[in-house]
Amino acid sequence: MNTRKERLFYLDFIRAIAAVSIVITHFNARYSAHIPEIKGRMIGLEKIGNIGSGEWGVSLFFIISGAALMYVYEKENDWKRFYQKRFMSIYPMFWMAYSAVLAMYVLKNRTMIGDGIPKWRFLFTILGFDGLLSVNGYATFYLLGEWFLGAIILLYIIFPVLKKAINTNLWGAVALVVAGYIIGLVICSKIALVPATILLVRLPEFAFGMIFVKLNWRADWKISILALMLIIANMIFKPEIPASIQTTYIGISSFLVLVFVSALVKNKGIKKICEGISKYSYAVFLVHHIIIINVMNFVDLTKVTLLQSYLLFVVIGCMIAVVAGGLYKINRILVRKACTIFKTVV
Repeated sequence: MNTRKERLFYLDFIRAIAAVSIVITHFNARYSAHIPEIKGRMIGLEKIGNIGSGEWGVSLFFIISGAALMYVYEKENDWKRFYQKRFMSIYPMFWMAYSAVLAMYVLKNRTMIGDGIPKWRFLFTILGFDGLLSVNGYATFYLLGEWFLGAIILLYIIFPVLKKAINTNLWGAVALVVAGYIIGLVICSKIALVPATILLVRLPEFAFGMIFVKLNWRADWKISILALMLIIANMIFKPEIPASIQTTYIGISSFLVLVFVSALVKNKGIKKICEGISKYSYAVFLVHHIIIINVMNFVDLTKVTLLQSYLLFVVIGCMIAVVAGGLYKINRILVRKACTIFKTVV
């Protein structure tokens, strides 16, 4: 059974940056999705190292997820407990958020979502795979959670097997991950699937995070400079390499740079903010897109200035913080009561 460990600030730091980058991406998407596209109102960076800032943030999330799990569960052998904790950390909050959004949808539109979709497919929503299937062209009752939720659930499922492989034969595990990565890319080139959403394609990032923690690596300034040089070179030369491959090496390089930068952060206020965003990141992930869409639908985006766009983002950010914080706290209360009743783990 694992014991509680000291928090690693770089995990909170990078998770916070990743969360903010994804929120900014979905905020900016309302301008790019507008017909005609609205230029000059987007905030932040549209691309980092020649990949979209959203893809960049998601890549960091996968790496951080692998690192965090390896840090907490490296000595864990009670996998029943592991799966119970993963289940309770994901599903109750997702079901709660989905139910609330579904109720609002029905009240607003006076109709049920998914007209014409077989009712049995609601099972995919219950399991958290509706977004993953929907983005790959399979109609579901998707409302929130994105494809990322299904992908991370799959990675959680295989974590114990991957951890055992890494602990038993590191280079053998690396070879299998790379082989799976190549197979995943080949499959996506033959079948109409979105590579970024496929388990085998995201496995290297997740596994890298695990290995980084297992080997107790430290990203010193030399490694960080090399990683930063790769990011800058990729941004300048814009290689004609598939986006999924660029995302893999830019994500890993960015992780190394940010681990080094995190060690330079000494301000307690900044650390507190990062820890807070990290703590509520899953709740933010669930609700941010819905809030962004519904608020920005009430704004004439064609008349918004760049300054007003930043102010709008701050307002929406505050709304996301309030809703995500409320969701997190309500979920925590209900889950603890349920765990007390059923005598299981939180």
